[in-house]
Amino acid sequence: MMEVECKMPKTAEEWLEKATLTTADLQAPAGGGYLAPQQAKEFLRVAISYTTIAKEARYEDSDSPKFEVPRISFAGRILRPGTEGVRLADADRVKPSTGLVTLSTVLIKGEVPVSDETLESNIEREKLADTIMEMLAEATGRDLEELFIKGDTARTAAEDQYLKLLDGIIKQAQASAPTAQKIDASTVTTYDALFARMVEAMPAQYRRSYPDLRLYVPVKHRDGYQASLAARGTGIGDQALVTNLATQLAFRGIPVKEVPMMSGTDTINAAAVDYNKFALLTHPQNIIIGFHRRVRIEKFRDPREGVTSFIVSCRADVKLADPGAVVLAYNIVL
Repeated sequence: MMEVECKMPKTAEEWLEKATLTTADLQAPAGGGYLAPQQAKEFLRVAISYTTIAKEARYEDSDSPKFEVPRISFAGRILRPGTEGVRLADADRVKPSTGLVTLSTVLIKGEVPVSDETLESNIEREKLADTIMEMLAEATGRDLEELFIKGDTARTAAEDQYLKLLDGIIKQAQASAPTAQKIDASTVTTYDALFARMVEAMPAQYRRSYPDLRLYVPVKHRDGYQASLAARGTGIGDQALVTNLATQLAFRGIPVKEVPMMSGTDTINAAAVDYNKFALLTHPQNIIIGFHRRVRIEKFRDPREGVTSFIVSCRADVKLADPGAVVLAYNIVL
């Protein structure tokens, strides 16, 4: 899979120090203001920097609300026995597997109203608006990742309408991954056994480079895996007990990444769902996140209410490029 480099500022604080995300930068049409195109793009990059999966995923944007992204791969063997001076027979030539992934973006909005008195009386005074913008970026990234993970259009009108906007990666894996790559983990009793089953279920052609894969797990299972390592009477057990392995926890060389938004319970079409019982194994670039138009950030002050509103909107979608390159574990009871 082709990797897409996404350059981001080192830290949100560094970006803010460069005055990229201050209310003074808001352009001012009638009634309020919005970020310039490059500033809005940087807002999105900072928002994504607060995520786990979205930060590593393949990122695409388009001027159209619905667009297609090509994918290409060689799933099987391409080499054949050769004869000097003789071309391969037509039957021995191999075409790459090609296809298009369609992203249909949905409209997402958020509004944060702040009273004049809050802006005037807060200890940060005029800097409070900049703090709100930083927090808005963090919250936007968090909420987008939640939608990309938990989205399910099967929700009824009485259930969470935000998470009904699109089908997230768990729903897509449930619907499209090969049956052998959907693992019922209700009888698995150790993390070693769970992760081993997931790795073994991944087709061999996608396992050429283990460090490039990711095991995305809820926080409780990342902590549980570290605790299981700490319980061993070995050097790695001592290391897991006394150090923070957040940046190096791995299974067979595959990084084990905790995903804070892969947690909690919900109801989908009247059925209870516990997201703590899921885990995903895939290449992060197999997840495509698409945005239509730049993120729009606007500031609007209504003098009648004495309130300044900070408004964020975007159009986004998420897709698994190749459902055959993902393994989903469910019903995890560890």
